Amino acid sequence: MLSTRKKTLSLLTMIILSGQAGATTTGVQGFLDSLRDFESGINPAMANFYSANLDTPVFTYAEVTEPGRLVRDCSTGTMISEPTTVNQFFAKLGVDSLYNPLTPNDPEMFRQMQYNSMNAWGFIGYQLGEAVLIDSGYYSPQVVNIDGKPYDSFYMFVPDSTWIGCKTEALAEIEGSGGNQVYVTDNNRWQGTFVGKNGVNSLADLRLPEKQELVMRDAMHFNVKVISKLLDDANMTWGQALAKSWPGTDENGNPITVHATMSGILAAAHLRGAWGTAALLTNDQITCDELGTCITTYVDKFGGFNTIFDTPADDVIEGSPYDEVLTSGQGNDTVITGGGKDKILLNESISSITTVTDFTVGNDLIVLQGWQSLDPLGDLTISSVSGATELQFSGQTVILTGINAVDVQADPTKVIVKSDTYVLAWNSGKQVVTDFDPAVDKIEGSSGIGFKHLKAYETTNSIVIGPQAEDGGIYASYELVGLTLADITPEMFSNVTGGYNRLGYIVPINSVNWGWNVELIVNHFDVSKTAITTPSNESVPFSSIKLTQEGSSTVMTLLEPYAQGNAKRLVLMATDVTTLSANNFAGFTGSYSEATIDIPVFYQVNASVNGAGGVIFPAPDSSGVISAKGGEDFTVNFIPEAGFTVSSVSINGVSQAISNSYTFTNLSSNQTLVVSFEQGESSTCPTVWVNGQVYTAGDKVLYQGSIYEAKWWTDNNQPNSGGPWLFIETCN
Repeated sequence: MLSTRKKTLSLLTMIILSGQAGATTTGVQGFLDSLRDFESGINPAMANFYSANLDTPVFTYAEVTEPGRLVRDCSTGTMISEPTTVNQFFAKLGVDSLYNPLTPNDPEMFRQMQYNSMNAWGFIGYQLGEAVLIDSGYYSPQVVNIDGKPYDSFYMFVPDSTWIGCKTEALAEIEGSGGNQVYVTDNNRWQGTFVGKNGVNSLADLRLPEKQELVMRDAMHFNVKVISKLLDDANMTWGQALAKSWPGTDENGNPITVHATMSGILAAAHLRGAWGTAALLTNDQITCDELGTCITTYVDKFGGFNTIFDTPADDVIEGSPYDEVLTSGQGNDTVITGGGKDKILLNESISSITTVTDFTVGNDLIVLQGWQSLDPLGDLTISSVSGATELQFSGQTVILTGINAVDVQADPTKVIVKSDTYVLAWNSGKQVVTDFDPAVDKIEGSSGIGFKHLKAYETTNSIVIGPQAEDGGIYASYELVGLTLADITPEMFSNVTGGYNRLGYIVPINSVNWGWNVELIVNHFDVSKTAITTPSNESVPFSSIKLTQEGSSTVMTLLEPYAQGNAKRLVLMATDVTTLSANNFAGFTGSYSEATIDIPVFYQVNASVNGAGGVIFPAPDSSGVISAKGGEDFTVNFIPEAGFTVSSVSINGVSQAISNSYTFTNLSSNQTLVVSFEQGESSTCPTVWVNGQVYTAGDKVLYQGSIYEAKWWTDNNQPNSGGPWLFIETCN
């Protein structure tokens, strides 16, 4: 995790609360309730103590200017503490308006106070800060520029000495990131952006109990994944980690032995981060937070609860009424989902038996994620046993108590599916996946990959996703065949840090997809996060490109002599050329200011037919207007119906020679055109040439009153330019 946690309470308060945090149940909600009683600083078990000491300075707590804004000693950088009454304590946490002294034992009141509590460092409720929300994909930090280089800016723990001299920001390295620096702030300022995951769009949403509970679960999943990776790196198994113990002391200072449990490890990660917890497990490194609370204290205090995570032992995996993602299968486990819409990630373990006590068909789902077996469900058998349904496959057994086998046999995919995980590293090369299912399959990040690093682009029949290196190159990617950009969802990704909204998009152009005279059309171009990229061996100078506004789209073409006759076009649909900047180009050389920007002026030709007998082409819009690009010749064609011929042509009220077309030379102003038709000999002229239509040898067209014949296959070649067209005669 990117940061450790600041504790809400003073040492005195923690002593008062010691032993008070206890679960009414043993499941994950009991664990979280116990943790929240402690972390939020508001414990319902102390209701009478609060009521009796509203105006008595029973606490020693940080001095703050407002909730979330502590006062530091500028000579040391440490916080300044002061005697604090219960009323002052509630005010410092920003929950004084929620406390009602007339109902001092109201459990719902305390519940709301807990989720809304903001401590001196700006942590919310469970002591959720910017860093953990970045880790779990709910939040994108503010980005600041320091000496011309962008840095993410948010709070994480650094030594108090960092703040000597009343400093409030500093560059600091993220623990476990391999040198990645951030511009750290002295408290959680919440100046970044909530990305909307699970409906969390603001700090106010984060304070809602049902939202904060979901964030906590995602934070736990992130921590477990990081710890698992760090255990693997140390050649340690979870079984070995959970067999560990350390010396400690109880609340009275007596020596005890602290034993590792999954719930204790989860709590430790909440205190000291995933990296600090892994250091405890792998190196017996006992660290403490700013107020002296040591990691083993949390391991002991919150140990022994059932959780939603599997271990190599025979476990009881216990969820809650919230939607859960539970893991099981390494031993002979019992799974209690607890309600909600649940996903059970089943580990691959030959001969294991997993019993699910409250499975709901069509609501809950068993997912085989990361299995080595290519087709683990190929031998799936579904049978009835006493009061349950038994699923057998690949040497494992799942028992669904209270479920009728007929309900499972009707559609097994509503009960159990295989999920594949595709791990992204920085230099793992390009891999093609032909059967990626966005509903269950995952792209998993590694080595510090965050959404700010990921780029995606669409090909003719697939999407490609990979991390972009500092030099702009993508050296590892997955090509997901059969998908489009519209199929990408946040749920497709796991262990990818930061907000999903930071996922970027690129349009890679090279000699393969943008070859000679090719028109490459990009249907979706988000100017705020998309870049046109070129490979290093095909870099394009900005001075050689022209960006032209054509209607609502921007068209990029090459200028001579760089083009060497290559008329290829890159069309960015529904894109205003004025919104583009250097940020939308990667791999181009020179300065963006050297590009030619063509924003043409368009004029209105008010065109109408007086009477009946024919039509105008191009056809006017519903108001009778044809929009035409200024500075160029523009031709309007008159097409008589059968038995009619053109009888008159008027331009701006002035009669013109009768013809089947009229050309405005170097159009520079609005025009008015009126054409009339009369009965007479039908025109023998061919149909008008249409730009973009394919013509083959022998086809004849009318262009600016003349007949041309195609000598060979042609597309997008103007007839009066020669080449594939042969002039035949003027058509009268």
